[in-house]
Amino acid sequence: MSNVIPMKRDPLVDLGQLYDAGLALYYSGGMPKGASTGWSCVDEFYTVGVGQWTVVTGVPGSGKSEWLDALLVNLAEQDPSWLFAVYSPENFPTVGHLVKLVEKRVRKPFAKGVTPRMTAAEYQEGAAWVLSHFVWLDVDLKSPESLLDAAMQYGPERKRGVILDPWNTLEHQRGGLNETDYISLVLTKVTQLARSTNAHVWLVVHPAKMQRNKDGTRPVPSPYDISGSAHWYNKADNIVTIHRNQVDGSQTVEVHIQKIRFKHLGRPGLVTLLYDRVVGRYFEAPGEPVYDHVAGRNELYADPERR
Repeated sequence: MSNVIPMKRDPLVDLGQLYDAGLALYYSGGMPKGASTGWSCVDEFYTVGVGQWTVVTGVPGSGKSEWLDALLVNLAEQDPSWLFAVYSPENFPTVGHLVKLVEKRVRKPFAKGVTPRMTAAEYQEGAAWVLSHFVWLDVDLKSPESLLDAAMQYGPERKRGVILDPWNTLEHQRGGLNETDYISLVLTKVTQLARSTNAHVWLVVHPAKMQRNKDGTRPVPSPYDISGSAHWYNKADNIVTIHRNQVDGSQTVEVHIQKIRFKHLGRPGLVTLLYDRVVGRYFEAPGEPVYDHVAGRNELYADPERR
């Protein structure tokens, strides 16, 4: 038996490497912003950094899942290395979710009778594109831990995103913990997974039930209105709330960036987008150019019939 006592790992970060890394950042211009959302007005406040996680919230019917889908399509169009693992049981059947993503990619409706309808060839090309960037997690995987573990099996060489939508459909086995302590534990695991894998995780979370205003509208949820615990605000890297007036049917959508942990990735603020209900895309203000990554040109969103 060897009498050599193994050396313990030095618990300190290598200061020389840290110094060099800081110097490299200085000469490169500073801490880099995250990936563009595809909307320049949103990029001013929120960009997508790797090793981070984002809460997306909003009252029922606000369009938070639809907005997140549009964001994911934008990310993949700008950077083909993205691969998203999606758990979304409310998008049932899954083929319906595929169709919605294809509409966002092709920029044309899928349904018969809505013009100009996408051709079969456009569907085939769009579906092939979507399936090269999205995988769907088995809905029988109910716990947050099992879903996150499964998501990390895909595309280790790619830039990865994980979407759990929504949180309230998961099975939460607290093991004797109260709700606050359980949420704290799980969100710590989410943070550790995002940091260790350089993935970005989006959790879609409903707020607690909120009373309507006197005019029938709903107030904008704050991070502390998220169901379960203030740990949602404390532990999230970013919190984005999607909100719209559901009483007057307006297609103007408010994007409230309510928390950004790292200032090089953005800052709190509010922007408005216009929602095209026909194909599920979001645009900046009418008349402002929005780059179309499929057509390879700027387009103007100004047609009131497509809002």
